[in-house]
Amino acid sequence: MHSALLSDRKVVTAKAYDETQHGVILTCMDKSCGVPVYYIKGTEEVVPHFKTSGKGDSVHKESCGFAKKLSFQESVAKVSEYQASLREHGIREFVVKLNMNSIDPDFEAKVVEREQKESEPKEKSELDDKALKESAGTPQSISSLKSVKKLFTTVEPDLLASIIVSVKGGKRIPISELIRHYSIAHKALWDMKTLDVPYFIHGKIQKVIRREKVWYINFSNTEDCLFSLVLFDRHFKHFTKKDDELIGKEVLAFGYLKKNEFNKERKGTEMIIKSDKYIEYL
Repeated sequence: MHSALLSDRKVVTAKAYDETQHGVILTCMDKSCGVPVYYIKGTEEVVPHFKTSGKGDSVHKESCGFAKKLSFQESVAKVSEYQASLREHGIREFVVKLNMNSIDPDFEAKVVEREQKESEPKEKSELDDKALKESAGTPQSISSLKSVKKLFTTVEPDLLASIIVSVKGGKRIPISELIRHYSIAHKALWDMKTLDVPYFIHGKIQKVIRREKVWYINFSNTEDCLFSLVLFDRHFKHFTKKDDELIGKEVLAFGYLKKNEFNKERKGTEMIIKSDKYIEYL
């Protein structure tokens, strides 16, 4: 754990913790837990952090985000919960760039973007847990679905909750607002509560429909939610996944949300994808 609650219920990070200033009464920041935790001073190999003793009352409750290794879906839910708490208490945020140009088969990088002067410091291509723990001297970026999956399955949720994503156009958005279950993204779109930015959505694929000019990859539908990934014919050559590799699989997908208003009796949402790289198995 890299954050904990003080006796006055304010959040403090391990990096900022000072016993003389903050006292010794510390509890788990997860609202469903709240058990006593202890400060562990950092070393050259280990960053400062908080942990339970593992005995008596100092054991994380089963519903706590720090009690076990979380699945991708569990991590997304906890990050959303923690992000609101961290922002409320003004905890330092890590701004990272979202640049998914490398997965787009239509993108042609400009020469000036490919060349980098030797005198300029090289930017790390992917955000990882080490980058989060250290002082960010240069901007970090997210450039693939694999990196998003890795983050949400290897990094502790309170660290993830400190991430603010910088998207094209200068918007800065909490990472928890960009990654949603497809049904939640669908509702937000139709309630006019989404932004004109690409989203990451996750869920289970139910059916694949392949027509001459367009393919539809449908998620498990409900009475009030029809959500499809859409692939047009000019991108067929970039998508090699077979039906049996998709149906029944939990996946993460990336793209812009668009209303499908063709069916007047049922609201539908579409996300256009262009290649295999727009889908990552969970």
